[in-house]
Amino acid sequence: MNSTLISLAFSSIMGSTASTVVVPAMDQSEWQVSGNQFQCRMQQQLGSMATLSFRQEPAKALELWLDMNSTHLQLQDVQGRLVPADWQPGQYAPALQLAATEVTQAHARFVEQVPVVLQQLQQGYWLELWLDLPGQELSLKVPNLKSAAALTEFQRCTTSLLPLSWEQARDYQLHYLAGERQPTAAGLAHLQLLARYIKEDKAIRKVLIDGHSDDAGSSLANRLASEERADEVAARFIEWGVPKKQLEIRAHGNRYPLARNQSNNRVVLRLIRSAG
Repeated sequence: MNSTLISLAFSSIMGSTASTVVVPAMDQSEWQVSGNQFQCRMQQQLGSMATLSFRQEPAKALELWLDMNSTHLQLQDVQGRLVPADWQPGQYAPALQLAATEVTQAHARFVEQVPVVLQQLQQGYWLELWLDLPGQELSLKVPNLKSAAALTEFQRCTTSLLPLSWEQARDYQLHYLAGERQPTAAGLAHLQLLARYIKEDKAIRKVLIDGHSDDAGSSLANRLASEERADEVAARFIEWGVPKKQLEIRAHGNRYPLARNQSNNRVVLRLIRSAG
């Protein structure tokens, strides 16, 4: 691998043991940024051994991923800490213990403390990861060289992320009081976020808008109430730029009630993506 290997003994947070320190080649250590409205990523190739990446998705926590490129290196646990740059051995780094939230043989995912790590990279600190492998331990140092531009670009990308994740957008219900036809202020706010998501996600081919009502009136009156609610939601979407041809409006009246003692006055929205 294109890395500097130094074998030494040291006492780590994983126990007192002989470990191998791996430092990727400095001239190949560079953060690369990529992304769009659905995901932002800042990553660095750590020689031929692994890839380390910060990942941010809409409405989700910032995560740090270590993906192993070598199939013969199988992870059992990964921990880490901040360290000074190699040319600043006398400097103290902020005390921080990084523990993986999820570990498989091929990758480790971190959630806790990740924003702090990213913030400290801006201050010039490096990251050191301890890899617990079958029969051996590796100390993997992550250089942090000329990172200012990449960090700025990554932050710019994260600010342009959509306000909703797919999980938040694909199913949503608006609830109404008896006799009401207009969504609440909170409902309208969410609909506006949803309209932005629909316009940006080109994989969405259909938006189902299903109106429902309780059984307070006649079948005709109940169906009319459910239709008016669904039509109002569709009108809002069209006003905010969602193509009318994407919308499919259905009025069910009181045919599909919720559980007993639950109001059925609602509009259900479901986003349908193209296969693949």
